[in-house]
Amino acid sequence: MTPYGFLLALSLMPLGMPLGVALAPSQAQPANPIGTAVLGFKERVADYIKLHKEAQSKVPKLTETNDLANMQSREAALAATIKKLRPDAKEGDIFGVDFRAVLAREVRRDFLGRSAADRKAVMQEQPLKMRLSVNMTYPTDKPLKTFPAQLLQKLPELPPDLEYRIVGHHIVLRDVPANLVVDVARDIVPKIAG
Repeated sequence: MTPYGFLLALSLMPLGMPLGVALAPSQAQPANPIGTAVLGFKERVADYIKLHKEAQSKVPKLTETNDLANMQSREAALAATIKKLRPDAKEGDIFGVDFRAVLAREVRRDFLGRSAADRKAVMQEQPLKMRLSVNMTYPTDKPLKTFPAQLLQKLPELPPDLEYRIVGHHIVLRDVPANLVVDVARDIVPKIAG
């Protein structure tokens, strides 16, 4: 910096500001905890998708989609391969503690913004009583209702092979081609009175 530039900088400095403060390098601002949680979730999703693709490469490709038995067989083989690649998978591995809090806040806000009739309708469409665990096959006899669109817009976008599901008061992360529960965030969806 030239002497003139230094004097100009000093003259623009507010009166009473200590000289050391004005000349100190800018300090890093603390990270936004919500942004950090979302970024962490997206990174864990990306890691899971890598694993999913590895599993897909080990399973024969589906050449005919008209044969239901062939499709179910491939789905089961893909799920089994993913389970072998994630033998110690547990709740929270993908959602994480930090993102679970963000998820709970967004779901609560969404439900509070809905009318009582709308909240009740959303819950009536979902399977209420279902035993859930990570790495389980999502039961084919249970409905796969559409996730509420308004809420979906508020959550991080997922790759096509994953989807959010509401099951009772829980949010499930489901692997679509494998029909596999990837993660569960329990007691996220508010209880509806009445």
